[in-house]
Amino acid sequence: MYLLNQANQAVRSRLEQDLRSISLTGIQYTVLSIVAARDGISSAELSRRFFVTPQTMNEIVSGLERRGLLARVESPQSRRILTARLTEAGSKLLAEADNIADQIEGEAFSHLSDRDFDELRRLLRVQLNAVREEPAEKKAAAAAS
Repeated sequence: MYLLNQANQAVRSRLEQDLRSISLTGIQYTVLSIVAARDGISSAELSRRFFVTPQTMNEIVSGLERRGLLARVESPQSRRILTARLTEAGSKLLAEADNIADQIEGEAFSHLSDRDFDELRRLLRVQLNAVREEPAEKKAAAAAS
């Protein structure tokens, strides 16, 4: 865990620094990325993904909305739920941020062969899925007992 965290901190620090050139933070970039991948995601869903309170996520999303990067609309399932979508300006800024992130990733992992990098990604996906599934499995087991 220590090594994984240290590698993450080093790359995130560089990403934060380089994203400043386009007036984005790391968390704003990640929110835009998730909204692009999951059009219509709610702030509550985003807060669960980031392990922050709904109020904290609402502040982040509201800031992106004020900048014209996101738009929120009522969910077809419930008028009380607002879902986020990228605006044209958000998509354009996300493309710029993706270029920055791709460059940083390329530099950070340039010492690995393509095969090693693919294996690292595979292993990290396996671990992430296991960690995400574990709480759900514990809840199901507790409910069954």
